[in-house]
Amino acid sequence: MSDQQLVKIKIPLHPNDASGVDAEWLWAEPTGQNGFILRNVPFLVDGLSFGDTVAARLEEEAFVFDKVINRGGHSTYRICAKVDRSSADLESLFETLRSMKCEFERANNRLVGVDVLPEADIYEVYQVLEDGENSGIMEFDEGHCGHPLKPEP
Repeated sequence: MSDQQLVKIKIPLHPNDASGVDAEWLWAEPTGQNGFILRNVPFLVDGLSFGDTVAARLEEEAFVFDKVINRGGHSTYRICAKVDRSSADLESLFETLRSMKCEFERANNRLVGVDVLPEADIYEVYQVLEDGENSGIMEFDEGHCGHPLKPEP
C-alpha cells in the first residue's frame, strides 16, 4: 500500500491528557463504507493497535474515530528510554524483540512504539520488556493487548 492511498484518522484524547494535545492522528487504509485499517502504532491512544479496523466519520474535512470494528490481533507497547536510544543495551533489547516478531516506530530519541505481531508469543515479549525495565535502561507501558491470553488458574 502506498502512502498516497492512506488517510489520517483523528483519535480525540481526554481533555486532561498528560501529552498536552487534543488528539492523535494515525495513518489508516480505507476499506470502504467508513472503515479504515490502522497502519501505524499509536503513541498516545490506549485501546488501539496497528491492524485494527475502525469506523470513522467525516467531520469538518477530517476523519474522526468512532469505534473499533475488528481487531487485527496486534498488541501495542511504548518504550521510553532512560538512556540514549542508540545505546548498546537498548539496541540489544530491540534486536531481541525484533527476533520475537515485533516491529518499531520511533517517535523521538526516547519514545518508541512497539507493534507486537499476531504470531509473537505475547508472554515472552512481555518478559523481555519487564527485564529491560528492571535493568533500568527503559520504562514501558501497554497501550493495548490484542493477543489472546491464557486463563488464570
